[in-house]
Amino acid sequence: MNMKIIFNLLIASFLIGCSGTTVVLVPDPDGKVGEVSLATEGGTTLLSKANESAQAPEAGQAPTQAAVLSAKKINDMFSEILANEPTPPKRYRLYFSTGSASLTAETRAEITKIIVSIQDRKSCDLSVIGHSDRVGDNKSNKGISLVRAENVAKALTDNGVDRKCMDIRYYGENDPAVPTADNVAEERNRRVEVEIR
Repeated sequence: MNMKIIFNLLIASFLIGCSGTTVVLVPDPDGKVGEVSLATEGGTTLLSKANESAQAPEAGQAPTQAAVLSAKKINDMFSEILANEPTPPKRYRLYFSTGSASLTAETRAEITKIIVSIQDRKSCDLSVIGHSDRVGDNKSNKGISLVRAENVAKALTDNGVDRKCMDIRYYGENDPAVPTADNVAEERNRRVEVEIR
């Protein structure tokens, strides 16, 4: 479970003194909204929409019905917590041609953006993860996904990023972005993912 999800769950469960519990479902930065159940001995209220809230005054009482709160109300209630929210990771996907581990012009342009993000965050905590599509055998695909990851890592180190800051991994065809049948070429699976924390 990533830190953003954990943090949002912490925001969602906020105890207000002795008067009970208030739960607010806050969307992720990308707008995704999950579900949270507020359950007491008296009943359960499901929250499934952005900024929905419910209260449980006491353990024996049923929670209130879900109601959507305004951004201002949420900020008023949780301003201190929101001010300490961790910066979410920045993610990039770099794509490759079939059977190639060479950086394309588009990939080189993304490397520049990645360098800027690393510098802006003053980060020394990033992942570089190579992938392939399902064209060819898994052993070859693991090999090319490693070379792709290493080529991206070299481009980063050539631009001043300390290699010790990188966690370099490769999965071949085993973690597709788009599931396909064997021997299907899928550009979105031929990628290196860079995550900056």
